Amino acid sequence: MIRNKHKQMRNHIKTIILANATIKSGNKGCAALCYSVLYLIDDVFSKRGVGYRLYLTESKEKEGKHFVNISGRTIQYESIGYPLQNSWINTIKHIKKNLRLYKIFKQADYIMDIGQGDSFADIYGAKRFDKIDRIHRIARLLSKSYILLPQTIGPFTSPTIRQKAIKSIVRASLVMTRDGQSFDYVKELAGDKSHVKEFIDVAFFLPYTKMDFDEDFVHVGLNISALLWNGGYKRDNQFGLKTDYQQAMRKLLSWFLSKENVKVHLISHVATGERNVENDYEVAFDLWKTMHHDRLVLAPLFFSPIDAKSYISGLDFFMGARMHATIAAFSAGIPVVPMAYSRKFNGLFVDTLSYPHIIDLKEDDESTILTMVKEAFPNCEDLQREIADRMSTTVATQKEKLINELTAYLCP
Repeated sequence: MIRNKHKQMRNHIKTIILANATIKSGNKGCAALCYSVLYLIDDVFSKRGVGYRLYLTESKEKEGKHFVNISGRTIQYESIGYPLQNSWINTIKHIKKNLRLYKIFKQADYIMDIGQGDSFADIYGAKRFDKIDRIHRIARLLSKSYILLPQTIGPFTSPTIRQKAIKSIVRASLVMTRDGQSFDYVKELAGDKSHVKEFIDVAFFLPYTKMDFDEDFVHVGLNISALLWNGGYKRDNQFGLKTDYQQAMRKLLSWFLSKENVKVHLISHVATGERNVENDYEVAFDLWKTMHHDRLVLAPLFFSPIDAKSYISGLDFFMGARMHATIAAFSAGIPVVPMAYSRKFNGLFVDTLSYPHIIDLKEDDESTILTMVKEAFPNCEDLQREIADRMSTTVATQKEKLINELTAYLCP
């Protein structure tokens, strides 16, 4: 009788709701998080022979079943919305659809949230925070347990938002931070809770296929953030950079291109077909077109985060202000100098990885930025050795820890 019950439990199809994870996004960093979580979830269930059904609330696709291929694995998921809309009028207006969604949420075995990596904070405004926090509020309303997957948490400068965040953190079954600073911050906010644990960004585990470039040149990748180029959403130096970002990037380009054996690849990690404040490809295209230099390469518009990481993996040196572009480089073993504009960079690279080769755009002026690059670039081999060491120690340990935690949670 016990054996039959155990067999029934193993044959039960587990249902998972994954929130704030966009698989179809111009922001390849956000997409990288989603791809990586899907890859890890599939790995956990497949190794234990357990079937699962996956629902994505922010896939940015038509509602219904979809498939994605990740490193040879075909993973199926269903795109859904939320059972509660922004107003009761809209909720009632689409009552049939919302009742179906209510049933999915109510019967779900797991509700998991990745917070778009760094959006469980108020640095992007109250509206963004409320959108991210919605999944936590719905889970509590339906008396469902939920977990926060590895992400940056905070800062919260608004007292109102801080209280909302504390409630969501305390009521969660498990809170995973992706860096030491977030871990310490959460403990300071909500107390030293045993359900708060430190891990690392899941994008380190995104698979890729290494590209090869012409060996006659040294290939340098530069990711220019359109958000910083335009001064933030408010276009008023929203993130408080110390230097003129546009001028600093132009000088970096000129310095690299002054070396006859260097090709510079403009890498866009947020890219769409329309001009907007966040579109890296717009900035890269305009620079490429204006400078018209035969050793300045406009990298393609990538269809997936795996495409982006595969391209970056073929470079000899990389710099960027999109954190997941720098994670792609680091985890592919490429010498990289991240350019930080928020504490998420410092928490990951400096604290968790003990990797000091990082520019702080809020603290470093133009002269300091150029000096740091000129010092790092000739020492690529030293940086590469440091990265290899961190990947085989810190990152490998964190991966094992994360897999064990997910296994204990998903397949107890």
